[in-house]
Amino acid sequence: MKKSAEFEQLVAKIVAELETTAVVTWDDHIVGKLSGRSRQIDVSIRRQDPDFLGIIDAKDYSTRPATIERIDALTGVMRDVEAQYGALVCSGGFSKSIYDYARNCGVSLFNVHDAQSANWSLELQIPIVWTELTPLVQITGEAYFEAGDQVPDNFPMTTDNGRTIINPLATFERRWNDGSLPQETGIIHRVGSAQPVQAMVLDASNDHQLRPVSGYGFVYTVQAKAWLGKFQPEECRGLVDYLDGEAFHASYLPDSAVPLQRDDEWMPIVDHDQLAITSRGTVAVCTAPVLISDAKMINPSVTYLGPGRKG
Repeated sequence: MKKSAEFEQLVAKIVAELETTAVVTWDDHIVGKLSGRSRQIDVSIRRQDPDFLGIIDAKDYSTRPATIERIDALTGVMRDVEAQYGALVCSGGFSKSIYDYARNCGVSLFNVHDAQSANWSLELQIPIVWTELTPLVQITGEAYFEAGDQVPDNFPMTTDNGRTIINPLATFERRWNDGSLPQETGIIHRVGSAQPVQAMVLDASNDHQLRPVSGYGFVYTVQAKAWLGKFQPEECRGLVDYLDGEAFHASYLPDSAVPLQRDDEWMPIVDHDQLAITSRGTVAVCTAPVLISDAKMINPSVTYLGPGRKG
């Protein structure tokens, strides 16, 4: 197969990935309304309800840019087949004189990028907004202690009369790390226990005892910190829009191509709530909950609410 045909097929593949509700055809042939002749179309785009026809002229000019003459040829075919949309895709870019003319004619200008192609891979980077979520958690509950009771470190709890020991922070740590807890920012999250909870303490005689706890649970908020950066994916394809600041619109960008770790050179976003992305085209957005490890209680406090209850 000729290299020019391979280029046309790549364009058709990318357009089909972007236009998922349309019928995209490579090497189409449409009879002109004015000429009555069959016109060869590199790539056509068809939709229904309402009827829509778009045509694409794909040129693999690797050593020279496309000029105004290509716009004239394309608009002539558009009139003949009554296409509502036209685009010129050129691997060699475009001459300076073509931009205003193409815009005035209603013709889009694109190049293609396929990161895994030896012929049509460009040096481009995709913006990424990386957000890290960190929980700030409190353990809540009202326990009824007896005089002389001592509470061990980490406030051990049980829901089965002491057969199983529950470490509150370790429980939160596990549920946060496995993604089973809500992670929305800007609100207070409350997670309670569906089972009666007892605190495991040492009494005045240093014997293990269980004390009832009411209202046991977690109260937490989620703190978000964000960074803005760029990355160059090893697996990606799409269109570069030359009439929109060379914005890149990815038709294929697998999760495996997106960074798994934050780059230290990415810039922190000071006010995450007021973040406004000015980048055009595809922007990767990654939210990474910070995994908790070996959580510790900071400044634990116990408030005396009155005499202990006698059982």
